[in-house]
Amino acid sequence: MNKYFDQPIVILGGFLIDGSAYKEMTEYIKSRINNKVVIVPVNKIEWLSTNWSFGWKNILDKVEKIVTELSKESSTNKVTLIGHSSGGMILRLYLSDLLFSRKIYNGKDYANCLITLGSPNQAKRATYLRNFVSSKLPGSFYSADVSYISVAGELDLNGPIATKTSVNLSKSSYRALNGNGDVIGDGLVPRDSALLIGSKQVVMKETAHGKAFGKDWYGSKNKVEEWLNKSSE
Repeated sequence: MNKYFDQPIVILGGFLIDGSAYKEMTEYIKSRINNKVVIVPVNKIEWLSTNWSFGWKNILDKVEKIVTELSKESSTNKVTLIGHSSGGMILRLYLSDLLFSRKIYNGKDYANCLITLGSPNQAKRATYLRNFVSSKLPGSFYSADVSYISVAGELDLNGPIATKTSVNLSKSSYRALNGNGDVIGDGLVPRDSALLIGSKQVVMKETAHGKAFGKDWYGSKNKVEEWLNKSSE
């Protein structure tokens, strides 16, 4: 286990995914480290509001409050951030010293590691706010201060763990993000989109984007163990 897991961990989930979905992930990480693991509480209405800047700001404010408090308890004065899907994009913005919605978060002063799980880090087509992050903070933008780790899943749509949801939605989702539906991904996000440029990159076989997309996903105990170990190498 590397130094980034010897400090408190803050998890920001994905769009419209209830915090309870990350219980297995949280419990496994807690069993491996001697520190707090906290999930940022975001409800569905708050996620729906992320189509606008004020929605992102609301979540960023929650992240800031939790991270600031935990950093005071940390032996390193830092925390490790984990973002699933859209959560990873929001955390990339949290790290920045850019003025966003009349506020500068500068999370890199409090967090020295960001792990993104199936986040659409690079996309040919993106929402305005995701594009803002990609264009203003490309790649591992603060790599001098923050260790970036990006995790991508490869899901065989004809395999035993894929669900009807992943089979039905994958091609249109891949096409929307990558411009090509015939690529490899986790059932929602293409692999090449999830692998952040300049980061330590972890690719996992037979790993779905979420529970709705496959039996084994980034938050399943066996998959958490896999990306946790590979992140520590």
